[in-house]
Amino acid sequence: MRQNRSLAESTCPPVLALHAAASSGVQWEGLADYLGGRYSVFAPDLPGYGDASSREAADIADTAEQLVSAIAANGGSAHIVGHSLGAAIALEIAIARPDLVCSLTLIEPMAFQLLCDEDRSDMELYQELSRLADSMVAAIANRNHVAAMQGYVDYWYGAGAWNRTSAQLRAELARDAGRAARDLGRSLVNTQLARRCRELSCPALLMMALHSPLASLRVTELVARAIPAARLLMIPDAGHMAPLTDPHVINPLICMHLNSANRVDAGGRSEKWATIVY
Repeated sequence: MRQNRSLAESTCPPVLALHAAASSGVQWEGLADYLGGRYSVFAPDLPGYGDASSREAADIADTAEQLVSAIAANGGSAHIVGHSLGAAIALEIAIARPDLVCSLTLIEPMAFQLLCDEDRSDMELYQELSRLADSMVAAIANRNHVAAMQGYVDYWYGAGAWNRTSAQLRAELARDAGRAARDLGRSLVNTQLARRCRELSCPALLMMALHSPLASLRVTELVARAIPAARLLMIPDAGHMAPLTDPHVINPLICMHLNSANRVDAGGRSEKWATIVY
């Protein structure tokens, strides 16, 4: 059951929860249950995914603009939680309309453009992702969506992960191959994100799971560095899909951040910190 489909459905403080690529708003059902009675969770399917699969997938900035309109139409502001692709969109919303954002919770944002700088090791990670995007596009051009998505899944979850999934799930994921490839490619386009992140002033929590690919960990660190007073949490023994595989860890941390943000005024945030949650 999908909960709180509209930002205007409840008098509780609103939370806009944005899912990862090759996923849907269903990803956040556990969070909605956990926050029930305290926050109203709106978890839409992003364009091109889930029930919105018939809608053409927009780029990150356009999708952010659409969601900004939804928040503004509600006449107020919202906490925003995002994972991977959703976290990249959450960043764009916060940058475009900081007045509409109470707080940010970003779980391994898909902001790989930050790897494209003068650091040699970062550039190697950027090129690794560029090769993955190119291989997916080539496979899709040959109408081999399975091969495209197999490479994508094995990159994020480790070699052999694709073969460990059920036939039904593989079929569902293969249908998302084109959209996943486009989203990955768009995440590599330089939009001066680091510079724009430095303008953010809302309470921000960054989370990364330490079994995730190195590129995702590094980007999370870079975003945390760029946002003033951002806090960084590292989750051991979990991977990129920690919101689904480890909700008993992730959901309480999100709730903690939301509660903290509600108590903090514009001048009362603490200095940056990073910690490991066991």
